[in-house]
Formats: sequence, C-alpha cells, structure tokens
Amino acid sequence: MVTRRFPDTRPKGHDDTLGGSARLAALDASGLLDTAPEEVFDRAVRLATRITGTPVGLLSLVDGKRQFFKAQTGLTGQAARDRQTPLSHSFCQYVVSADTPLSVRDAREHALLRDNLAVGELGVVAYLGVPVHGPEGQPLGSFCAIDDKPHDWTDAQVEALTDLSHMIETEIALRETLEDRQLLLREMNHRVKNIFAIVTGIIRLSRRQESSAEALARALESRVQALAQAHELIVPVVVAHEQPGPQISLQKLVATLLEPHLDREIERVTIDGPNLILGQKAVTYLALVFHELATNAAKYGALADAEGRLTVTWRLDGGETDAAEGPVSDPARVVIDWREEGIAPPPETPKGHGFGTELLQISVERQLDGQLDTEFGSGFMARRITLPEAALRQ
Repeated sequence: MVTRRFPDTRPKGHDDTLGGSARLAALDASGLLDTAPEEVFDRAVRLATRITGTPVGLLSLVDGKRQFFKAQTGLTGQAARDRQTPLSHSFCQYVVSADTPLSVRDAREHALLRDNLAVGELGVVAYLGVPVHGPEGQPLGSFCAIDDKPHDWTDAQVEALTDLSHMIETEIALRETLEDRQLLLREMNHRVKNIFAIVTGIIRLSRRQESSAEALARALESRVQALAQAHELIVPVVVAHEQPGPQISLQKLVATLLEPHLDREIERVTIDGPNLILGQKAVTYLALVFHELATNAAKYGALADAEGRLTVTWRLDGGETDAAEGPVSDPARVVIDWREEGIAPPPETPKGHGFGTELLQISVERQLDGQLDTEFGSGFMARRITLPEAALRQ
C-alpha cells in the first residue's frame, strides 16, 4: 500500500496558480464550466468509484473562487444540487496548484486539510485526486474519489485514476480541436459565399482604371490570380494533416493577402520587417489573420478610402543570450503591428466580439500561443500581434 499526503502547508504559489490568466483562459476554452452533465464524464466517475470502492467520485473544475462538478456520483445535499462549492470546501484546489496526484488517508488528521469545510459539512475523510489538463498542459481541475472513512489508497488505484484522467483529457482536446475546425470550416464557407462579391469589386476597380479591353483583361487576370493565391494559403486549414505545405516568408504572406485589395496607389501601403520564414502551422493561421484584417480594411478601413494609409511592420524582440551564462532576456518574440490611419470610426463598437474577432483570437492566442491587442483612436486603428518566435517555425 501507499499513502501519499498533501503537504502540510499550501503548495508554493497556490493563489497565483489558481488565478493565473493562462490557466483560467484554458479552463474557459474547454467549454465545460457551468454546463449540463454528460454521460461520457459521468461514466468515468462511476467507474472510478467502482475501482476504488468509494461512495463518491467527481470531475471537479477549479477556477479562482470555486470548484464546479462537471460530473459527480454519490454526492448528496446542497453541493450535489448546486454542482459546485466555494474553495473553502475544496481539496481539489490543491491538486491543481500542486499539479500532481495527491492523496490523504484521513483528512481529520492532516494539518492542511482538517480545517477545510469539506470535512465537517460534506463528510470528506479520505481523498484521492489526480490532475486533469487542457490540451496545452494547463491543470484545469481534479478527477477524484472520496470516502467518508479512512482509506488506504493503493498504487493500482492511483494508476487507474490517472489513466481515466488521461481519457478525459483526450475527450477535452478532441472537443477543442473539433470546435476550432468547425469555426474554420464556417469561415471557409463564408469566404466561398462572398467570392462573387469580391470578384465583382475587383472588376469595378479595374474597369475604373484601365482604358482598353486588353489592359482590363490583364489587370483582372492579375488580381484574380492574387485572390486565388490568398485562398490557397487558407485552404490548408482543413487539410493540414494530409500534406506539408511550402514554406513562405512573412513578407510574402502579407503581400499576397493584400494584393487583391490594392489599387495603383500602393505608396499608401507599407510592408516592412526582417526576413522570417514561416512553418506550415504559422502560415495557415496567419493567413486567416491577415485575410480577415485585409478584408476589413478593404470594406471600411484604410484600403476603402483614398486618404487611408496602411502600415504592416514586424520586429524581433528579446531572446538575447550570453555564451557563459545562457539566456539574459525573455525568449524571442515576434511583434507584428498592423496600423490603419485616415479612416472613419468602425461600423461596430470596438469592444464587440463578433465572428471575425473570435477567429482572430483563436488563430493568434489559442493556435499560435500569442497575444492580440487592439487600439482604436481618432482616425486610426491598430492591432498588435505578439508571438513566440518558435511558434512561427511550426
């Protein structure tokens, strides 16, 4: 038998871990908080109680103030009806902050846990919990078995709960992948539906500028080809696992996606930055980002007004090293600035979270582990994309 004890004091950095922005964002992205029970998770907790011989099993998701029971069996009273408790009644919070399987034979004899309200009000005496992680490795909660009397946990029981928690993690990861894929497929469908409107706009633009049929034909051919190239960069989103795509520079990516929207006055557009070669994943998701930004700029931004100006620049930031002492600054990041000037206020409130905003956030923050910041002001709009340099090579 094995008895694994909680530490006598709270794990180091306990509050910072529970309230960490990256962990809470991962918890929110899971889409499980405050949702109805589901058989796939209920089945797992029932199996856990049969394996351990305990009356109660939980899949508990922990945020900064409470624990929410996505799945439960054997729990009674108000906590069962509410499907949650404050952290004053939670052992699972320590599984999250320690990020390791933890157990206690008798909480009434444990310095850290004996005063926890779960002991007196919920009848929690013995506890075995293993962490449940999101796709990026952040601990989201605890998969646990609970007894109302002292319980000597075995290695086999710890291993069984760990295996079940991995199955739950796989379910969570598959759901997030499916959600992202469905969103991107909707985006592809949206673009296909709008292709004729885009081509019509290109024809009108070319017709105003060209004086002969031959010149008009050449201009149309060039712009439609540029549009096709832009869409070719987006297509790998739905076939990313079928075949590797060609590498492309950030300069080429931005220029390709802007070209269908530019007229002859290209001096109003500046594209500048060091030569950075992108990996397949970075091409896929940055293509979506810049396609969305370029389309919006052409509709009501800098590319829609003869007085507008667009500047797209990027730079490397950080990542300096010393031969003797190693890294002397934070890991290298790429900072991309998209700035539109001489524009009218946007037709929607900047604080809105529409489909386009959701697509940008998923592409930058979830898929490329970056950060997206937006600023609106009098006559300008600026977006800053900050990415780990390593994410651009993926």
